Amino acid sequence: MKCFSCYLFLIAGLVFFPLSVNCAELPAVVDIESILYNSETDKGESVVIKLSGHRIPKIFRIKGDNPRLVIDFPQALYKGKSVMPLPESTLANGIRIAVHKTPALKTRVVIDLSRDHKSTYEKSFSDQSNTLTLILSSPEVKKVEQEEVKVQAVTEKKVVDAEPEAEKAVPPAAVLKKPAPAPQEEPGATGQEGDPQLLEITFDDSSNKGEMVIFRLNDFFPPTVSALEKETPRVLCDFMDMHLGADVNKEIFANGKFVERIRTTQHKGPDKVRVSLDLSADRDYDLQQVFFKNDNLFVIIVNELQPEVVKTSDLTTE
Repeated sequence: MKCFSCYLFLIAGLVFFPLSVNCAELPAVVDIESILYNSETDKGESVVIKLSGHRIPKIFRIKGDNPRLVIDFPQALYKGKSVMPLPESTLANGIRIAVHKTPALKTRVVIDLSRDHKSTYEKSFSDQSNTLTLILSSPEVKKVEQEEVKVQAVTEKKVVDAEPEAEKAVPPAAVLKKPAPAPQEEPGATGQEGDPQLLEITFDDSSNKGEMVIFRLNDFFPPTVSALEKETPRVLCDFMDMHLGADVNKEIFANGKFVERIRTTQHKGPDKVRVSLDLSADRDYDLQQVFFKNDNLFVIIVNELQPEVVKTSDLTTE
């Protein structure tokens, strides 16, 4: 079974605001012991940050094409992973953590918010457990979930009402459903100047960092990236509401160690450009995503995921 480990780094000119701290008034340095995410709460999606001591953070939100929620903990350290992908989240893409030592020590936690859903947040701090809790919620997401529940309830009622006599065999409901029509693919379309466009795709296997697939766009339009674990593993990059430039090569035979072929198609319903990376089989992969905002370049770096080495000191005997 293939394993994909995905990380999201948006190197896009992040705006960091300095935090004025009077170190003389602060207690000793505290540790951020854990950062936990939960998508199944009654109020919304939660991010819970546990500290070793009392510390009230500064929280602010940055809007724009790359919306994010920034939490600064003065005089705090963190020794865990610097990136936390959130594949189960609807309102956030991931969490990034960095320790800043100048001009004053602080740990910055950045929650990259979804551009597709508007969200609000509530914060609370427990003095007893030294825990900060953030609740992300969205009225539009709740409305969609309520509508889905209503549709499901009506469908189940119709199935029960239409159930025939016991002696008549009936196929399962899933068999009776018509399959959704496959998205239509078109040879490609060049958009007007100013419209989102994918201008060029290139493959580079000369870097010691891994095999790179480089996408050149006309502005900041990061795609939705997903992975399919089948006999032929694939990575899918969906650029929504995107047009293909005239110079885009629709099929690239990369013949790399990891990336075998790159295919590009224009889809309708919904409108999108899908780029499929066909990977070699029988490997576990580590994927990294980088966006160079100033150059309008989106890069996927493909590496083989190395198995963890168990140290002899970690083994115990009875």
